[in-house]
Amino acid sequence: MNLKRPFRIEFEISSLCNAKCSGCQRTMLDDKGEYYYKGNISMEQMNEWFDDVNLKDARIKLCGVLGDPIINPECVDICSYLILEKKVDRIELSTNGGTRGEKFWKDLAEISHLSKRDNDLSGLVVHWSIDGVTKNDYRENVSLEKVWKNFNIYHKNKGRSIWQYIHFDYNADEIELAKKKAQILNIPLRVRVSWRNTGDVKFKSKEALKLDSQTYEEVKNRSLKRNYEESDIVCRHKIENEIFVTSEGKIWPCCHLHDEQVSYKTDIIKKINLKNDLNEHKLYDILKSDWYQKTLEDSWNKNHPLHLPRCYLTCGDNGKRIVVK
Repeated sequence: MNLKRPFRIEFEISSLCNAKCSGCQRTMLDDKGEYYYKGNISMEQMNEWFDDVNLKDARIKLCGVLGDPIINPECVDICSYLILEKKVDRIELSTNGGTRGEKFWKDLAEISHLSKRDNDLSGLVVHWSIDGVTKNDYRENVSLEKVWKNFNIYHKNKGRSIWQYIHFDYNADEIELAKKKAQILNIPLRVRVSWRNTGDVKFKSKEALKLDSQTYEEVKNRSLKRNYEESDIVCRHKIENEIFVTSEGKIWPCCHLHDEQVSYKTDIIKKINLKNDLNEHKLYDILKSDWYQKTLEDSWNKNHPLHLPRCYLTCGDNGKRIVVK
């Protein structure tokens, strides 16, 4: 972790969500009745945790592993705080867009419009996760009619947007239609694939096999058995100086290791005796720890005693399976 370079920080400002997507870790935990922290980052906590942290040149993403940021009742206040008080140049807010009312979307649009500086990506830009034009099957429990209604309110009030479209088998036939709609709306459309959708999931993606011809389960088994020569990890934490802040104030190098911990796959905190809680430690003290400064990268060697197979599963083989966010 290079503390002299600007950060890229992903905040999970809420672990709650209106959706019930089958591939979501929160949905799977709920279905199994397993515990996870259910809550939001408050404005008071943002002030306490980041008061002495320079975020001016940071690239901020409001997204997460478990929740949707717009569920947080202080979402607009947090965006205003980051833009006006912390002088953040760039905020990306990712949402399924299927909840909240007219006032919320007008307020968010105003922040987006007024925060634009020298380019279209400066200030606040909402990333709409809409996986189809007339169908949005993956986003279960989300009304597509409600999504487009909210989008139109936000768009008419000069809010700036990017449309993120995950390529599944079920929606492949609507990609060209989405391109035409995006042109009419005058917004960028980003069609991406997620390699995890090659696995044992409800909504699959043959397109994702172009990233790696082996399925998720096949590579997962190899990673657990350490059945590979070199890990060749392309780490977003290292390359982009990224950190992930959970809704309960834990600091992780990335969303993947948070997912590994919260899903009970690996108790990383216990395994490496990690002190990563902002309620107990200052951000810079956490990031100056041996694990962040040296041990994490050393552990990419499969023979290291603190090796984490998830690092190879997600970002190994020269990053060909890496998630584009």
